[in-house]
Amino acid sequence: MAAEPRERYAKKNEAQELRRAFDRLDFKGDGKVDAEELGMFFKQMGHRAKKSEVADMIWEIDDKFVSWPEFQAMYQRCRKDKTGYEPRRLFNVVEFIINDKDNSGTVSVEEAMQILYVRYGKACLDSQLQEIFGTSDTNSTKTLTLSEYLSSLYESQIKMLRAKINSKGYE
Repeated sequence: MAAEPRERYAKKNEAQELRRAFDRLDFKGDGKVDAEELGMFFKQMGHRAKKSEVADMIWEIDDKFVSWPEFQAMYQRCRKDKTGYEPRRLFNVVEFIINDKDNSGTVSVEEAMQILYVRYGKACLDSQLQEIFGTSDTNSTKTLTLSEYLSSLYESQIKMLRAKINSKGYE
């Protein structure tokens, strides 16, 4: 699939997947996600996070809560960010929800493959799977919990930032 048709397909499905992620976090159904709701989601997923960390995830987007338009804008900014400097903690949670298609609380290689293929193409699929799951075996039954997934993405992002710093000669 060429990049252009892949992008069209991704955008079409991404909008409804993004809405599904927002609705999954909006426990109160008031069209906003606040730190309390994000904390409830973490508790539901068995992910331990300090209240201050949860509040900071919301603060990265807005002071008290994240509305649907802000949620969409955050997601698009992070998707387009090639520098790695865009705050990504809430984005990473959203990525987990989008990948957890069966709402099992885990993400499998199989669940992640479609999104990774659409975003990065066949040429980069294996490297992306290796980066996140530690395997590029598309027949792998490996799954990641929210905590494992977030840790994996965090490590990947740190590596990317270190590589940028080293390539510019900073130490």
